[in-house]
Amino acid sequence: MQDFITEPGTISNEFVHQSHQLGHLLYWHKHGKISIQVRQEKSLRWLLINDTLQSVIELNHPEKLLFPHLQVLAALWQKCPAPGKVLELGLGAGAIRDYLHISYPDCQITSIDNNPDIIHCYKRYFGGDPISNVSCSDAYQALENNGHYDWIILDLFSQLDAPRFLYEHKFYTQIRATLNEGGRLYINFLAEHDSQLKQLEHLLITNFGKKPFVHKVPDYANHIISLTR
Repeated sequence: MQDFITEPGTISNEFVHQSHQLGHLLYWHKHGKISIQVRQEKSLRWLLINDTLQSVIELNHPEKLLFPHLQVLAALWQKCPAPGKVLELGLGAGAIRDYLHISYPDCQITSIDNNPDIIHCYKRYFGGDPISNVSCSDAYQALENNGHYDWIILDLFSQLDAPRFLYEHKFYTQIRATLNEGGRLYINFLAEHDSQLKQLEHLLITNFGKKPFVHKVPDYANHIISLTR
């Protein structure tokens, strides 16, 4: 399994593509068109949705970020003042949540996912505290009901394209209203076409009045986008 960890400490493309066949199965559940697996090999445990790798953690060091795009996010976070309150939209296996807990122990972190089975897997297989501040909700409800934040992090799973509401003007109007003054928005955005990225940039410029920072993750479809209110 060590062969699947690259020199910078991230998982390899080979692991990403083979993850639905590697290791042994700990959990499988299907509801409608969505199937969820948890698999493990030695100290690595990972979460798949419809055979697509969504999250992976090292059990002995859950704070390690093994996806390249998460390491890009962490590099941005390390340049900023410590947040007091963070809203994470998209829980997965809790890699971001684990990292933030270790790096910012005084921070209040609220994580939202719209799939109750994902939350179950986080609490059962990825060390999530049963009473942790994790809720099953959609993104709009979370923004309307959870106060104000220093950081909002969007890391939402979509097997093909980004969720449709990421292209809706009212979504970013609500995000801006939910961020504290000087608060920061971070988006892990999967774009297969330049037009998708340009559309998102236009929405952000319209709502925030400034151009976002965009970083293309090499060899992946991920773009890390950040913006300050």
